[in-house]
Order: sequence, then structure tokens, then C-alpha cells
Amino acid sequence: MKGTIKTILAVTIVTTMVPGWLYASGNLPSFFPRDERIIAAINASYPKFAGTTFNKTHQIFESLRNAGIRIPYTYNERLTKITRIRNQVIRICDDIIATDKGGKKCL
Repeated sequence: MKGTIKTILAVTIVTTMVPGWLYASGNLPSFFPRDERIIAAINASYPKFAGTTFNKTHQIFESLRNAGIRIPYTYNERLTKITRIRNQVIRICDDIIATDKGGKKCL
């Protein structure tokens, strides 16, 4: 009897902790709005774990999306996408600034 109670308790704890961690780290799809301050605080407190969680969940969600299942992007995936676009815009603007009207590089 004691063994089954411990097993049930362990399974319950694991099944509630994993989604809780994924939610708190921003690596659960955004089916509802989140408080970004909580996610930023968790990511700042545990950057290694948050990064590992992001990589694994990103792989899983990408494979599910490739299989045709519609899954919304997570908070961290949206931030990564925004950062990529921002870096591209900065690179393009730097190229425009560095090139004069004659097509020659300045300096």
C-alpha cells in the first residue's frame, strides 16, 4: 500500500512540475497570454536550464509543425524570431549607411 502511494505521489509531482517549468520558462505554446516578467525572471535565474528546455521543446514543436499539427509559437520562439529579424534590419541599415550613392563603400 505504501509503495503505491509513493508511486502515485511521484507521478503526480512529475506531471505537474514539467508543465509548470515549461510554462514558467516560456517554452509552452501560448494558448493564453503570459506575464513576461515571470518568464524573464525564470530565464535569468536558470539560464542553462531555460536554454536546454528551449532547445528540446523547439525541436519537438518543429517536428510536430512539420507533421502538420498546428501549434502556436512559444514566447521564447517569438523572441528569437524578433531578434533574428532585428539583426537582419540592422545589417541592411549598416550596409546602406556604408555604401554611398555611387555604389562604392564609404571608408
